Amino acid sequence: MRATGRGAGARRAARPARVAAATATALMLGLLTGTGSQADEDSPTADLAYACRFPDSTGAPATTVDARVEVTTRLPGSAVPGSPIDAGTVEVAAHLPRAATSALFPDAREVSGSAALGVDVRQNKDRARADWSLVAAGTELPAQGTELVLPYSGKVPTITVNSAGRVLLLGGEARFVLQPDVGAPVSLACSPAPGREPRVAEIAVPEDAAVPEDTRPASPGRDHSSGPAAREEAPEDDVTLSPQEDEPAVSWPDECDDMPTGELDTSVSAPPPPYHFNPIPLDGVPMCAYAVGISTVRKQNGSMLINDPSGKPALMRVRGVVRSDLGDWGAEPGSEGFNQIWSLAEIHLPDARASFLSFGYLPVTASVTFETGKVTILTGQPHMNDPTSAFARIVFQQSLRLHDVVVNGTPLDVGPSCRTAKSFRVLLNGDMNSKENPYVNVFSGGLLTGKVTIPAFTGCGAAGENLNGLFTAAISGPDNELRMNQAPTCVTGDFPSGCPPVVPELPRLKPTSS
Repeated sequence: MRATGRGAGARRAARPARVAAATATALMLGLLTGTGSQADEDSPTADLAYACRFPDSTGAPATTVDARVEVTTRLPGSAVPGSPIDAGTVEVAAHLPRAATSALFPDAREVSGSAALGVDVRQNKDRARADWSLVAAGTELPAQGTELVLPYSGKVPTITVNSAGRVLLLGGEARFVLQPDVGAPVSLACSPAPGREPRVAEIAVPEDAAVPEDTRPASPGRDHSSGPAAREEAPEDDVTLSPQEDEPAVSWPDECDDMPTGELDTSVSAPPPPYHFNPIPLDGVPMCAYAVGISTVRKQNGSMLINDPSGKPALMRVRGVVRSDLGDWGAEPGSEGFNQIWSLAEIHLPDARASFLSFGYLPVTASVTFETGKVTILTGQPHMNDPTSAFARIVFQQSLRLHDVVVNGTPLDVGPSCRTAKSFRVLLNGDMNSKENPYVNVFSGGLLTGKVTIPAFTGCGAAGENLNGLFTAAISGPDNELRMNQAPTCVTGDFPSGCPPVVPELPRLKPTSS
């Protein structure tokens, strides 16, 4: 049976190919030579970045962890129209964090299983989907080290194209089934990591390899035995490319492509390990996200909405993954690892309107303008063998300015410069194990919480009246809680993900236990 694949999402036109250059590891892709459907002795291997969802044995939400998937094929470097292209025996090596897999089957000594990898095949405007089914023999679980490598292999369907042009194979959704020798099987759903082109292979079909129109192989569903230049019959499970209608183009606000610049606040870093610590600067990935929240003023026991989702919320622009910190805790090879990922963001929050009962009896309404500095986003796991060490920290400086104040129904002129006397530090923390909204990394977003100390106010009053003390007494002080929900990021570029950006729900005012 000859299968025609599904259409793939259209890329936004004329977007610069900046995403691939911003990753920590380049795609390792070897292309073979030859004009037929047989590969040379060398085998091209692609090193792909994936995000895998690991189930939690306690019933908590699944944890998303980074993984590497190496795909080795025997594909030729070039082919001719009408002849099935054979990938040979495909080998897929899944590199999974050892700490995460240890928690799933702590008593196992060996693991086997199966894998299903979806592959998007593209040529010009033609599309098809190939489904590769693979198996893994028993693999002994390592007693030490930071990762578990599971080798899968199997024969996969051939591919047939009917015209000249470059053929791209892109990795799609993957599912790995892990069967330990002790315990129940575990199924991992994995997706290509945002910001990376998941290129498995590239095959050239030159113009001079194409046959004239009247002698080309018939279209799928027609008699392939007719015509003087009819090619060999394709296997029954062959995947043939055919024209597909373009899906609606993925879009996003133009500002998402405008990455912020500035310095990271590295004061929130975890202490680096003593061996092989290596900070790697990167160009960053253009992306954006909405973040909305609730701020509670402790003295007033009242709250106001930050970036109100019912109004016109501001978009946070992100330069994702601008630095990667890697290291080891021991001198010996394979010792416990250290990992941190840094991103830089910028957001111009809209004014918020707040109403309180000042001192418990006097109704006060005021508008608040936020002056927010560059935002540093840090996620890491300083002890790779200990999943509980994972953290997320977001830090920035902020100042507040009050205006349009109304006290007991009467406008109060506070002047144009009623503001905090200095900026204050905002440090928010995310928890990947939160039952309310886990924060795994900047790509997935989640709940961020923290408490801030608001400084004294200055410049408040008009016509010689000094209102600094009034607002300092009513607002300033420690333990003012801030709770923000960050939506998943929209990653732009030639291979967008999560676009257009979505506005998340407001976090709960009263958190549940987590």
